[in-house]
Amino acid sequence: MPGTILVVGATGNVGRSLVLELDRGGAAVRAATRDPASARARASVPAGVDLVRFDLEEPGTFEPALRGVDRVFLMARPGDEHADRVALPLIDAMERSAVQHVVDLSAIGVELRPEFALRKVELRLEASAAAGRMSYTHLRPNWFMQVFSGGPLLEQLRATRTIRIPAANAKLSWIDARDVAAVAAAVLTGTGHVGKAYTLTGDEALDHAEVAAILGSAIGATIHYEPIDDDEARRVLGSAGLPPPWIERLVRFYALVRTGLGAAVSSAVREVLARPARTFQDFARDYAAAWSRTN
Repeated sequence: MPGTILVVGATGNVGRSLVLELDRGGAAVRAATRDPASARARASVPAGVDLVRFDLEEPGTFEPALRGVDRVFLMARPGDEHADRVALPLIDAMERSAVQHVVDLSAIGVELRPEFALRKVELRLEASAAAGRMSYTHLRPNWFMQVFSGGPLLEQLRATRTIRIPAANAKLSWIDARDVAAVAAAVLTGTGHVGKAYTLTGDEALDHAEVAAILGSAIGATIHYEPIDDDEARRVLGSAGLPPPWIERLVRFYALVRTGLGAAVSSAVREVLARPARTFQDFARDYAAAWSRTN
C-alpha cells in the first residue's frame, strides 16, 4: 500500500491546491508548514490532513516530517537564488529516510542555466536517481497568473488600475498555479512520470497589455499597462516595501522575460491532465474580487 505524501510549502499557491487535490483523491497527505496551528485555523488545510511543523532553515524538522513518507513534493523556494543551500540537506535527509520519489517544483528554462540554484537542486535529484536511491520528476512552470492576485502587483491594481513593470512588450505563456498543483497530484499518484521533466505553461502567450485588458474586463474597468525601465522598477518595488535583494532578483527575472524566455507554449499540462490548461480569462474570472476596489 502506498505510503504518505509529504507536501513541502503546503500553504503556498501551489501547495495549498495540491493538498486539496491529493486529499480529494484519497491519498495519505502530510502538509508541511512552519506554523501548523495557523494553517489549520485559516482552514487552508482539510481537517483530515496531517499537519507537521517544517522549516527549511531548521534541519531538525526534516526527520519527523519524513517519517513514513515515500513520496515528496519539494518546493525549494523558486524565487530564491540560493535555494540549493536549504534544499540539498533536505534531499540528503530524504535519502536517509528511504523516500522513493520526489516531484520538485523548479522553473521554466533552468535546464539552460546550470548556475541557477533550482538547476542545482534538479542535478542533485538526478544524481540520486542515477545512484539508485530516489526517482524524480521535474516540474518547470512559467510565471504564475497568481502574481496578479497577491503582492506588489495586486497593490498596483487596487491603487492605480495600472501594471507598471519592466517587461517591455515581451509575452509570457502564463500558468495558473492550480494547474501546476493538478499536474503535481497526477504525477505523485500516477505512473509513467519517473525521470521526466515537464515544462508547464498555459496554452497561449500574452503580453502585459493583453493581460491588463483581461484583468480589467473581469471587473468592468480599464486597467493600463505601463512599461518602465529597470531603475523605475527599483523605485516602484522599493516603495512597495520589498528588500533590496528581492528587488534586484525581480529586476533580473524581468530582464530574462524581455529576452523572450517564457514565451514558448508547452503541451505538457494537456498531456498529463488530458484537458486544456486554464486560460487567463479563467483566472481573471475566478480571482477578480482580489483587485476590485470594493474589497
